[in-house]
Amino acid sequence: MKATGKFQGRWIIMGCVFLFSVFLCGLPQAMAFEPLKGDLSKYDPNNQTFPTSGDTIKVAMWDQVSGVNAYLGQAYTAILGFVVQDINSQGGILVDGKMKKIQFILADTQGRPDPGKRAAEKAILQDKVITFMGVAGTHIAKVGQAVAKEHKTIFVNLSAYSDELMDLPDWNEYVFRTCGTSATVGKSLAIFYEKRPETKFYILAQDYAWGHSSAGAFKKAIKEVKPKAQIVGEEYFPVYTKDFAPYLEKVRASGAEVVITMAWGADNENLIKQSRQLGLKSPLNPEYYIPMASPFLDDTRPLEVVGGPAGRGLVLCTDFYLDRRVPNVKKLADTWTNLWKTWKSPYDTVLYQWPGGGWYRNLTSYYWYFQVLQKAGSTDPKKVIAAWEGDTFDFFGWKHYMRPADHQVIADRPIAEMVFPNTWDNPKSAMPVEPPIWIPNAKCFPTFDEKLKGRLSKK
Repeated sequence: MKATGKFQGRWIIMGCVFLFSVFLCGLPQAMAFEPLKGDLSKYDPNNQTFPTSGDTIKVAMWDQVSGVNAYLGQAYTAILGFVVQDINSQGGILVDGKMKKIQFILADTQGRPDPGKRAAEKAILQDKVITFMGVAGTHIAKVGQAVAKEHKTIFVNLSAYSDELMDLPDWNEYVFRTCGTSATVGKSLAIFYEKRPETKFYILAQDYAWGHSSAGAFKKAIKEVKPKAQIVGEEYFPVYTKDFAPYLEKVRASGAEVVITMAWGADNENLIKQSRQLGLKSPLNPEYYIPMASPFLDDTRPLEVVGGPAGRGLVLCTDFYLDRRVPNVKKLADTWTNLWKTWKSPYDTVLYQWPGGGWYRNLTSYYWYFQVLQKAGSTDPKKVIAAWEGDTFDFFGWKHYMRPADHQVIADRPIAEMVFPNTWDNPKSAMPVEPPIWIPNAKCFPTFDEKLKGRLSKK
């Protein structure tokens, strides 16, 4: 018995030494996951495998799974599943003293605030998730932020851009935004056009917070960097507009050289197709259709419908970009695209051929969140908050920094003009030029609510 007791005692001492070394030095390399290091050889978004019971890390993909923009939930499920497969095949993440694998559930917002709130609350209260991630639409993100505060649960905002979301009273410490903002979009687009020949801009944006704030940011920035620029028209249309002809005829009459659209989802799709069907041409180059500029113009569905030449000149002002000159980016693109060749419907279309644009933004955000969870070594939201504030993610070649005071990502922004033919193995549509133009983050800084300035000093 004494020998057994001494033996057990040694193990207890060794365990304490191990935990202390983890505290001081971080996780041993063998226990820390690394993006793209796992077994992705058989990943199939239609046949995902992850634990659905037991002691897991439970997160929710909170976005539209049904309705007119249901493709968002479909896509985000595929992207989150890719990251989860990568990490789980490496053994998971050490949190709360255990190696745990990731489990995720779908929480359908239906594209509306009330169902979105119910879905988020169900995910937290019934499904016991530690984090929910989304979401398209500022009006829905506001609901998510309120739910996060009430239930003290981390909400990762992947795709709602309006500046006001990170201002009081909407902001709270449980919210982290990993996408750009109205200000970063507006400022970077203005810098892109600063030395180009276009001077006449028409704003045609969605009639809610995102559309108005992004348009306002562009108007202010373009006047500062290009005083001779003119806003020759400004209109806002309801979300889910089907007939854009009345708006587009006003664009034609205005003599606009660029349309600043900011539209996403079904609105983006209809706007591109109808502008080409109505024959809106560029006043500066009649061989081209009128250029449009937005963060969401790389949706291959309308681009394939209108055809390659009709997509030339569109300007994509996205968050992150597949710059295949960067080794880890090339590895990601090759891994994803080789898998895509084996996928069945609905993932066998060109929309999913490359993990670019919004897909890439979400993918890097998922990896970043799980990296933070690994760093925190805990699912305790307070510890996760502390670990993410001031953290960086640069695995794919450039740095993304989480501003501690308001949890807004700071990063350079790429802008790419659409070209045809392209280098993306897509013979039916225009695609972004490679490499993009990079706008330094210092020139397209997000806004900051000064009332949050002293927040960290009080902690």
